[in-house]
Amino acid sequence: MSQASRGLLGVGLAMLLFLVPCALGQATVGITMESGGPYVMNGVYVGAYTATVNGQSAQIICDDWADNTYLNESWTAKVTNFSNLGSSKTPMWSSQFNSATLYADAAWLATQMFAPANQNTNTQGYLAYALWSLFNPSALKELSSSQLAGVDAWLSKIPSGLTPSQFANFFIYTPDLSQPITCNGGTCPTAPPQEFLGFAVPEGGAALLYLLLAAFSCFGAIALRHRRPSSLADLS
Repeated sequence: MSQASRGLLGVGLAMLLFLVPCALGQATVGITMESGGPYVMNGVYVGAYTATVNGQSAQIICDDWADNTYLNESWTAKVTNFSNLGSSKTPMWSSQFNSATLYADAAWLATQMFAPANQNTNTQGYLAYALWSLFNPSALKELSSSQLAGVDAWLSKIPSGLTPSQFANFFIYTPDLSQPITCNGGTCPTAPPQEFLGFAVPEGGAALLYLLLAAFSCFGAIALRHRRPSSLADLS
């Protein structure tokens, strides 16, 4: 690696570490789902969702096809930083073989959701289903052949050898089932809510976030279940 490349790597790491808030050291956070976002594929919300996390608006990415999350659903989540993935048993998929690498691959796909060129329904859908399929291949069963081709194209683009340490600004929100889970203050149609990926958000918006996350990926080589929109309408 050239001296200039080492310098860029150092700058990239320093910028991202600076952005990681003290909140990452918290054991739990309170989450309320606010919006499934503008993109829907096959009746499923895809792309980043908007939630209130400890009172602050945040973009979060679902990695859990098996469960459902509803509009105005509130719950407590355990927080796992990517730097602890090798030892933590908290994340939902931690028992899967090579789970740390799978989470790193999921984080790489998540970064691609913020690229300006990827702000369209098809690409957001392909990225979301590619991410879900890392942990639960059954997510692909309802896709058409052309949609499967789009998903496969993104899976083939994931750089080999990604590690959680390359995504130090990412963390995992895993539902704490010992704490109350409510929808509009009442009982939810199903439980538990999904697991989500979160990240440190720089002041300045999603464009800067994407540039930093994408740069970090390069330096290191990123229902509403997505269930049906009617699930959200029922609780709106």
